[in-house]
Amino acid sequence: SAKVIKGRQIGRKLGFPTANLDISGNVVPHQRGAYGVKVRCRGGDHFGMMSVGVRPTFDKTATTLHYEVHIFDFHEEIYGETIDVDVLFYVREEMPFPSVEQLVSQIQKDKETVLNRIRLMHA
Repeated sequence: SAKVIKGRQIGRKLGFPTANLDISGNVVPHQRGAYGVKVRCRGGDHFGMMSVGVRPTFDKTATTLHYEVHIFDFHEEIYGETIDVDVLFYVREEMPFPSVEQLVSQIQKDKETVLNRIRLMHA
């Protein structure tokens, strides 16, 4: 469980808006990378993907760990709300990309991977 805080809104600009999580004190540390997740918020369950990392494509010297969740087909403002995130599976490690376009392409591949694995889990 974590509170959604306002971030730099990079994901939104890339077409993948994210819920930035305030992880101070209440989150089990995860390996840096991308994950398939199930999110509970506003009384409903939603699937999505989570990035855990330092955003190396945007700042090669960054060390602050960020938890960001993109909830599939969800377009509500939830700043200040607490959401529950269950990690379902690991997708890949975090890596820097030479361009933002290559990052967006990889995020789209990650989304397809997550959706396919979720379909298999519910087949």
